[in-house]
Amino acid sequence: MHWFCETPSLQQIDPAWPALPDTAMALLPKRRTGSELLGAEQVLAQQMGDSRLTDFAAGRACAHLAQKHLGLSAQPILRDERAPVWPKGQCGSISHAKDWALAAVSTSLRSIGVDVEAQGRVTQKLYRALFRPEEVNAFSSCSDAAPSVAFAAKEAGYKAIYPIGGAYIGFQEASVELDWQSQCFRILYHGDHKANKALESGVGYWRLIDSYVIVFFAIQD
Repeated sequence: MHWFCETPSLQQIDPAWPALPDTAMALLPKRRTGSELLGAEQVLAQQMGDSRLTDFAAGRACAHLAQKHLGLSAQPILRDERAPVWPKGQCGSISHAKDWALAAVSTSLRSIGVDVEAQGRVTQKLYRALFRPEEVNAFSSCSDAAPSVAFAAKEAGYKAIYPIGGAYIGFQEASVELDWQSQCFRILYHGDHKANKALESGVGYWRLIDSYVIVFFAIQD
């Protein structure tokens, strides 16, 4: 997988992402004005306030950069009510944090999801809403970053499964199994929507970069 970060200090970090073919991911600081937007993206942006525009423009800039790293021309990424709409032959995902935007694009995978989260945002007060008991029990044998990683893993998994299942998944309907040594994870689905079982065929990866958790989740054919 191609990896790009605009900030030199982070670009020098080799996060050792898996060798996924025809897939690229880009991380950029959220210093965007909207001038990078393409065609119909500019139309969508006209009704946005400053904060939303910054997120939207930075996320699209990441996605366009990922497209270029795959040898594709940068193309507009529109959206439906809940998710980005990707050009034919591409799947992708976008995420935002306080300072960063992240996007990934693939032309070979069935669906992908990404998330970027600041470490430490997930406190014990949120555990009951976000995690199943077996997940909380597993945190005691992991790094302090485990709750942030598990939350980001669920977010990435939900983004990957939505184009397939088309249904909302509650946090209690899925559990994350973290392999801290390999920095990989799997997601188990506990709900009743048959299409969402495809979550269990996916594989996820995370890296701790600076004070952030970056997660990538892939569902293959």
